[in-house]
Amino acid sequence: MSQLHAAALVPICILVTWLIIRRPLRGVLEDINVDRARDQFRLQREGLEARFLSAMSRLDPIEKLRWDEAHWHDEIVWARDRRTRRLLAFVGVTFDPEPFGEYPEPPPRHATALFEYAKGKWHADGKRLDEIRPDEAFIRNQRFEPLATPHRRV
Repeated sequence: MSQLHAAALVPICILVTWLIIRRPLRGVLEDINVDRARDQFRLQREGLEARFLSAMSRLDPIEKLRWDEAHWHDEIVWARDRRTRRLLAFVGVTFDPEPFGEYPEPPPRHATALFEYAKGKWHADGKRLDEIRPDEAFIRNQRFEPLATPHRRV
């Protein structure tokens, strides 16, 4: 009877161990992946912006015209999607005010372009957050989790 108990106890111990170490192990693996993904994004950024505009032209050709004239910001805000755990890059853009708008000097409009890292590659699907700056995305959408940017030694 004791061998039967031992045989049942081993899988239970393995399961409990896995449940305990799964989250910290996932965190370590995600952190390793984040550094590589950030470097990859910085190297591919210009091409990703072009793919973003191309994807947007398929989704909404009129909106794409507005984005063609946008001023892309240099800063990148890093985040993680809480549901999918995928890494995200938020890049802010500013639009020039319309020259014949109803206000004499309307403030420049802004938006955030979303880039998603999945299966070892960055994807630019034309996803955007209108009238939201990258740092505001976390306040307005609980789905996004901010990532701290570690200070690297040069």
